[in-house]
Amino acid sequence: MTPKQRMDDGIATAKALVASGDLAAAEIVLDGLAADPTIIALPAQTVIGLPRRLHAARLHLAKAKGDVVARAGYQFHLVPPSEILAPLFQFSTAEQRAITDANRAAVPRIIHQIWIGNLPVPATVAAWRNHAAAQGYRYRLWQEDDLQRLGLSDLPVYAAMLARRDYPGAVDVARYAILAAEGGIYLDCDWFPARDDIGFHDLLPLTGMSAWPETVPRQTGIGGLLLANSFIATPPNHPALHRLNQRLPQVLALLPQAPAWWSTGPLVFTLATRGGSVSVAPQTLVAGALPDRADVADVEALRTQIHQADGGLLIAWKSW
Repeated sequence: MTPKQRMDDGIATAKALVASGDLAAAEIVLDGLAADPTIIALPAQTVIGLPRRLHAARLHLAKAKGDVVARAGYQFHLVPPSEILAPLFQFSTAEQRAITDANRAAVPRIIHQIWIGNLPVPATVAAWRNHAAAQGYRYRLWQEDDLQRLGLSDLPVYAAMLARRDYPGAVDVARYAILAAEGGIYLDCDWFPARDDIGFHDLLPLTGMSAWPETVPRQTGIGGLLLANSFIATPPNHPALHRLNQRLPQVLALLPQAPAWWSTGPLVFTLATRGGSVSVAPQTLVAGALPDRADVADVEALRTQIHQADGGLLIAWKSW
């Protein structure tokens, strides 16, 4: 049995023990995996020197135990060592000046969304199209043919992810290319507009780069702030996005077995955008959340509540 198989089997055993309530036995299993030098040497290492999946299993156990200190520590350090990616996102003074100039530019009032794959286009798309019309924005849904015309199929990273049906990773790559070329507001399709009587310009300056902060801090190497890439507002030709687009092949080469949120998602997006200043959207931009596949009637009821309470603009809801 290979070290990876031993690790996978041990993690499965530990999770089963956690599910049964035998947390002490689960901890013994995980301690045994961490004591095996052949397992510890497996790729996708985190800051504390554990393979990512073993680190995540430790986090799962800490949550089950209700150990808030251990949970916070494992969450914060569930990232690769910062020195792996840091050299790719170092900006000279001249580059920082260019970022500063870009951050003085207005964000075009257009909402972009992307939908690829075989599932039907979700209900959120029509809702955002209507919201855009109500607020005087343009709206564009990008699908595979549109992305091909933009030249995405010529990007090896995008083409490889699409070939293996890694749609979240492909959409990560596509959003950066679209925003670098056209600017505007990008939204994942699992956001729903909470209100149509206000727009993004009422809550954000819509000047320069803006992003929404993740609620869980991470050790990014440049502080604990991790920026989500599920909402991004930017003028076109932002140097941070150009740098990110250029560096993605190298990131994937350095982290070939990393999860998407490391290699194409929030972590790498944060490293690129925080090379200069960035406007952090308020947490109250997100007004509420619903479980995946909740009924549309529940969405409308929450919209009514948010409007009456004068709440924010986004509802997290995945209809599929």
